[in-house]
Amino acid sequence: MTASVESEQKTVANSLDTMRLKTFVQLNCLLLFLFWCSPASAQQRIGDVSKKSITYGFVSPNTREGLKLDDAIRGLRTSEEDQLIRNARRMGCVAQSEMAAFKSVGSWSDGAEHSVLLRSHTDALAMRYIVSVLGRNAEQKAALYFHSESSGPAEIYILRPRRAGPIQHLARALDEAGIEFRTLVPTKATILVYVVDLKRELGAKVIAAAKKLKARVTSRRGSAEFIGDDSSRDKARTLFDNKIREYESRHANLVTQCGLRHRNFQR
Repeated sequence: MTASVESEQKTVANSLDTMRLKTFVQLNCLLLFLFWCSPASAQQRIGDVSKKSITYGFVSPNTREGLKLDDAIRGLRTSEEDQLIRNARRMGCVAQSEMAAFKSVGSWSDGAEHSVLLRSHTDALAMRYIVSVLGRNAEQKAALYFHSESSGPAEIYILRPRRAGPIQHLARALDEAGIEFRTLVPTKATILVYVVDLKRELGAKVIAAAKKLKARVTSRRGSAEFIGDDSSRDKARTLFDNKIREYESRHANLVTQCGLRHRNFQR
């Protein structure tokens, strides 16, 4: 009788242990499910937009239509170009990092415009806000940013030709390689070529262009976004304003501290 009781007690104890284990597993599964369904976790799975890394912005001060490459090159010496660079550098407070700004030429197969390339170690939302402010105040139709992240759907290529020659020759070579949109940044040593590949489908063309130009190529994965509306400056301003309000509502203290809330820089 005693042995039977002891056996029964052991059976009950084993059953309780099994129930505790099942409960523990179920509870952990529930917690894991809730974690992965949370907004913060979802943000991490699609790319941590709050993570700081090398981030680029592309904005132009030009509002004229139909510019050609020679017009854009002359535009690099205008007061509006210099003003945009000064305004961009002021935005380093929002980026919470130094904001480098370089004169550049936005070039495509049938046109061009003088532009400014931004570079900072910041997060995607900050750069989106910065290019939105600069784009709105410069009355642009669109602005672009690229944020480095290891699993992003886009890619940025930077070509460094050994001997770039005139910008016109470089642009022609890029046309022939099938690279329709690019940003050209003159330096003392060469002309850097920035290509933002939104869908990561230009790799072969970039490599072919690099061989032809005898250029060294570096690239980064990341996320990229055009902000604005190519068809209308009024529509673009509305879209810029939406991005600006969204950021300022979430980062009111930082924007106020930097003295940038609803600020229109002088052109």
